[in-house]
Amino acid sequence: MSLTAGSAVARVHGHDRRHGHPKGVDVDVKPAVTAAPQVADVEKRGADEVFATIDGQLVSWINNWFGETSSTSTSTTTSTSAATSTSISTSTTVATTSTAEATSTASSTSTASSTSSTSSSNWADYPTDGDYTTSGFGAATTATTVGSLDWDYIGNVGNPWGSNIISVDEDVASGYKHVIRFENSNSKSWTVTLWNSYGPDGGLNGFWSPNSALTFSVAAGDVAYVAIDDNSQGGWGAAEGDDLTTNSYGEYASTWGEFDMSNAENDEYSGWDVSCIIAELAGLDIAGMQICNADGEKCSSITAGATEVVSAYTSADQGVTDLAQAQSAGPVRLVVNLGWS
Repeated sequence: MSLTAGSAVARVHGHDRRHGHPKGVDVDVKPAVTAAPQVADVEKRGADEVFATIDGQLVSWINNWFGETSSTSTSTTTSTSAATSTSISTSTTVATTSTAEATSTASSTSTASSTSSTSSSNWADYPTDGDYTTSGFGAATTATTVGSLDWDYIGNVGNPWGSNIISVDEDVASGYKHVIRFENSNSKSWTVTLWNSYGPDGGLNGFWSPNSALTFSVAAGDVAYVAIDDNSQGGWGAAEGDDLTTNSYGEYASTWGEFDMSNAENDEYSGWDVSCIIAELAGLDIAGMQICNADGEKCSSITAGATEVVSAYTSADQGVTDLAQAQSAGPVRLVVNLGWS
């Protein structure tokens, strides 16, 4: 599966998964957590109890998110419960404020030295001294663990919520630690919405509409750059046109990309994957997407209609935990091809 709404990149759709360390690396630590679990096979029973198949197990929790915007309070307490003996999450307080799209563009003018032999203005370069800029980010929130499952880890969601995910210009991108380049080689514009796995109200619902840390359009033949702060777990949905499709429960149901950036609970490992679980379960069209590092390696991809799948998640992969790509501690440079075919 992919990131559904729980932990690092593999449980967001109702199933988080941890990104394993690369083969051949001798480490004695738990695999990297990627994004939160995606909520697959969701159904509503009773007033507020939501059931979902997460990593192949039926679990439930009390979902208080129905699309309302959050208040401006700086902390929210939520309680959830699992249908199994292990709770999906316990009562937790997450520092948040009203939902805000962090669309500010970083304005750092410092010139970073690069490990690359190319010009220092190359977006994929990065400071060799590890002194990354945080210009444009909001305050980082304190990480919290609310249970024993992968998706019970709440990393940095930004204060205000979503300010850990910002749009940046190409000429300053190399100064940030985690950068994603979105490329649109199609004939029409695409819309991209990014989120934290945990939403503005502190619940595991960041991927429910209208939650958005950042939404933007990428015109045909154009590119866009996004910087993500340390210890952030979340994902994005992308679709041709002006809007993202949602399923009957309000969950973003386009093809997803999922990320876990420098997870503090997992030796600063990062991870990413593509998932079409939600779109497939809703019987919707599956758009193509590919995510690779800037060297064109460690790729995760799904073509239109899921005719070809590489290290990515379809509904048949729910419960599988080793498909996502992982990277050891350090800067991350990813290239996302929208409408991959």
